[in-house]
Amino acid sequence: MTTSSDDDAATTKWQDSIAELQSLLAAGNDTADKETNLQISSLCCTMLDLAASADDSPPEAVLSTVRTIHLRALLNLGEYSKVVEFINSENNYEGHSNIQEVAYALYRLRKYDACRKLIVSYTSDSNNVDEEGRHSSTTDRVMMHIHAQTLYRLGETKEADELYSKILSTSGTGDSNTTPDEEGDAMDADEREDTLSNALANRIANYTPGSMLQHDGTSMASWLEEDECIRLLMETYGEGEDSSSDEGQEMMLQNYDLAYNLATYMLVSSDARSQSQVVQAKRLLEQAEKSALTILDSASPGGGEGEDHENEDGDAAPVAVDDDEKQNMLLLAEREAGPIRANLALANILLGGEENEMDALRTYLTLLTKAAKSGTEQGNLLATASNNLALLRDGKESVFDVLKRIPITSSLSVSENSVNDSNGGKKKKDKGGGVSIVPLVGATPQQVRTALFNRALLCAKMGNATGCMEALEVLRASLLVSYHGDDSKASRSGFATRGKGKKKKTPTSLDDVPTARPSSDAEIAAWEAQADWLESELVRISESNDKNSDDILNSAIANLDNAITNTSEEASGALFHTKSQLLLHKAALANPDHNENDIIDALESLPLPVLSCPGTKVALASLYGSSNNDEKAEQLLSDVGNDIALAEFRMERGQYQQAVDLLEVILDEQGSDAPMEVRAMLVKALSYTDPEQAEQVARSLVEATCVELDGEKLESMEIPRFAKKAGDSSSKIRKTIAATGGGKGRLRLGELKKKNRDAILRKRAKQREAYLSKLEAEGRYDPKQNPKPDPERWIPKSQRSYNRRGRRGRNKGTGAQGGGAGAGMEKDAAKLDVAARSAANDGQSGGPSTANMKVSSSGARKGKGGRRR
Repeated sequence: MTTSSDDDAATTKWQDSIAELQSLLAAGNDTADKETNLQISSLCCTMLDLAASADDSPPEAVLSTVRTIHLRALLNLGEYSKVVEFINSENNYEGHSNIQEVAYALYRLRKYDACRKLIVSYTSDSNNVDEEGRHSSTTDRVMMHIHAQTLYRLGETKEADELYSKILSTSGTGDSNTTPDEEGDAMDADEREDTLSNALANRIANYTPGSMLQHDGTSMASWLEEDECIRLLMETYGEGEDSSSDEGQEMMLQNYDLAYNLATYMLVSSDARSQSQVVQAKRLLEQAEKSALTILDSASPGGGEGEDHENEDGDAAPVAVDDDEKQNMLLLAEREAGPIRANLALANILLGGEENEMDALRTYLTLLTKAAKSGTEQGNLLATASNNLALLRDGKESVFDVLKRIPITSSLSVSENSVNDSNGGKKKKDKGGGVSIVPLVGATPQQVRTALFNRALLCAKMGNATGCMEALEVLRASLLVSYHGDDSKASRSGFATRGKGKKKKTPTSLDDVPTARPSSDAEIAAWEAQADWLESELVRISESNDKNSDDILNSAIANLDNAITNTSEEASGALFHTKSQLLLHKAALANPDHNENDIIDALESLPLPVLSCPGTKVALASLYGSSNNDEKAEQLLSDVGNDIALAEFRMERGQYQQAVDLLEVILDEQGSDAPMEVRAMLVKALSYTDPEQAEQVARSLVEATCVELDGEKLESMEIPRFAKKAGDSSSKIRKTIAATGGGKGRLRLGELKKKNRDAILRKRAKQREAYLSKLEAEGRYDPKQNPKPDPERWIPKSQRSYNRRGRRGRNKGTGAQGGGAGAGMEKDAAKLDVAARSAANDGQSGGPSTANMKVSSSGARKGKGGRRR
């Protein structure tokens, strides 16, 4: 039996612990370090043990708070498994009050199925709602965030997209219309931008070409692009180059991840974008790169500008900066800027042009060098840059070399972040045909499908039927797998695990298949049709007798028709897009002579959504124009609404005055925002109708194109730097860049630009003058004297007539080497004097010649091994 004094001591003890816990929380706040979190966790465990053993335990509300503090301290320490163990030791976590902490711990432990099950049970539990049937606003939003990220990791991107839309539409923004209770739970600007960034990443991860195509030929506008924050970002940073030039730090992107993800989404979905939108994406990426480097540089020790550090006397005190810490911040900035630069190179490829392609080539080569040195830290960047470089070098290198750049797909997808036994991009000894040296680490479903299809396509171009069919088999299997399961032991060895020798083994179970399931059944059918198309082409090239390529292609088109019938119009974009590709391929095979009428018939037979696209109409108008059907051509261009294309068409047809009228209307409507090509076309058209006005417009065009070089912008540009070690792999990169000639000309690899002959002669004359001046200064040459050349200068000095040394054997081995006097020369001249030899023969006997007489022998036969005498 305890006394009252013992009870007071126990009460004082747990109350003291509460006071100590409060002091630790106040000192650490939200930025508690590891040591503080360890103290908090230990103190909470002590209090919970005392509460379980003491008769007078703290109130349940206090214990609940202590449990929450303990769990969050464990989360800060990264002890996610301990969180789950703690909840399981007390009660089943499905009915526990700390549902947020448990769900987040399961998510970080990659137990995505268990995490989703827990969240679904929480949202469906009637005990977790208030009297009005609603969950707590903050708690509900946190659980929705975790749920959306879990669905993303499970590969269920369509459901995750709907959930992100719900989060952003139902969360308050803290404006004047919200109530005080709602204002406390409202989503702030930072949380909203982070949510938008995650929603864009979810869209990027599982995009399928053509999925944004609508029935009228226009592109579908998603709810993301209509968001006010996204629109403001595009207007501020994506519309023009001078939108953020003079504002300094105030115009710097604070959340450059949002700009990066938005630009990446626009580039990935470039099949549904215009060129102007690709330019906008490039500008966003340029701002994101600049902001990333600036923000991280200012966050480094001593890196902030305008910060005054003064001592007690008011003098500026030097800031002690650790070199290692500063170097780590610089490396972090480079890692952040790497993916942005890779997508900038992709934007240059999509924009086209020799200069853009060369910039992309330099960027990818630099990124590959840096990423290979960093090991597995930048594995996905290494794989992405290598794949895009293969796209850039296709047709300029051998197919075998391009195939090596295609990354090998891992069995891990968005559900995993790294490959444990990856070689980090280091080169392996190539024992098989076309084995990639780059693993695809932490790949999204879109990246897995692209890599597999590229590998199959290049194998088909090489004539490697076995490799192509293996890649297609893995691709078809991956279209049905979105997640391997929480307890799956998925193969971490990558694409086509090797058995003994060089032979590859195809996947034997679902664990060996990469996760690359598209977001809808219609997109699955589209990808399967593309695989069938590639198989039909492989059969046609290999001239196989087992299958018929036409039957495979017709079957793929029929499967697409069935899928279109069973799919709503809103979700049929990818099906129409893929069917158009197959129909055009079939028409190309049937029309090897490229007859214009057959091409027009093929384009007009495309599905209506594709036929309604501006690109298709412009192509048809061009074909009608070349076949002298101007009426249809102008009608199509008018339907497109592209006045510039219509003006260009009229100039091609010689209708210059009509082109002038149309171009002047465009300039009046758009003013200074009109593209420069409009004024250039106007000058060209006016040169046929009004030359004087053409000169005036040309002068204004020259004045408008004056460009002033910005020194600060040039200094801030990225300069590729390569190691100078002998045998370093970067030497190949330097040779590649040197051989391509930069932006000057289209030189192939291995070609050298020949120097001008006149330039070589001028260089030699300059060197000769310098040499003679040197001799004249030394007194060894007088330009006024012109001595006769030595006639024996072609004969070795030891054999010249004026050389007194070595008189014995003087005439041996002498011969003319270009003329001159001396005994050697006279002897050779005598041999060539035919008249002198004839005169000498006249003094001899003129008897019959004995040239035809046989010489008698002694009759002794000389055999093998004869005795020598």
